Amino acid sequence: MAKKDFTPAHAVELYIGNYRFDAIRIVETKEYRMSQNHILEAIGINKNWLTRLQFSLPRVYKTLVEQGLNQVTLSAEYTVKTTVTRAITWSLKDARIIWRYFDTKGNAQARRLIDALSEDSLISRFEQVWGESRTVEQRRIDDSRILDTPRPWTKLFETEFEENLARISKLHKKHIQNGKYYWEFVYNWMTPEEKAKLDIVNPILPNGRRKYKIHQMLSKETKERLSPHVISVLVLMKSANSVAELRRLVQRQYGIDQPNLFDGWNVE
Repeated sequence: MAKKDFTPAHAVELYIGNYRFDAIRIVETKEYRMSQNHILEAIGINKNWLTRLQFSLPRVYKTLVEQGLNQVTLSAEYTVKTTVTRAITWSLKDARIIWRYFDTKGNAQARRLIDALSEDSLISRFEQVWGESRTVEQRRIDDSRILDTPRPWTKLFETEFEENLARISKLHKKHIQNGKYYWEFVYNWMTPEEKAKLDIVNPILPNGRRKYKIHQMLSKETKERLSPHVISVLVLMKSANSVAELRRLVQRQYGIDQPNLFDGWNVE
């Protein structure tokens, strides 16, 4: 059996909301392509669906071709974060045609992707005429808003903070009670506008909890503003032997009555 040749390519991670893809670029032609597996996995379709399409679903195949499906695949080899990957790839146009087909069939994931890409395309056209562009982080925030999903998880609290809080609370670091202390000593330092926005995008559910973790729904600017405060609280926490003692240290540091921080705002 002859050895299969793989075209050299480069790739970087691409996120559309929480959907992760390999953004592949062929070395020789500079063409952008997507992995067949990623195209189908994102919408919950078996990765062999396209391979068997022409013979198992000839009518669907004909419909896609009529819609412009190029159907020319390319086997590529690339590396992402030191991991070497070999994949059957399709053009970006073909990926969109495939997602649009499943969108018309009621596939919820395909609908979200098509909606996100459609809105993104309009924004890109405005940016083009105005000569502006968004950063990768801004694009991911927009994608998450369009897709109605939390932004990808990023760490706000270091292990040292979690361990010291568990030490003074005498609870496991994952205990639900510790969540109230995160509110008391960190999240309550959000501005009224940030709190109001959080209650809109991540409201409290009937069971008293929120659907997503708090840090997943905070903007980059809010996280950057809170980070120095987190460090300050950690320094005080290292000197404390109990939550009550930390509360007194925070009161002395900031000149406020810590227990009254929650007045007028429901944080259950």
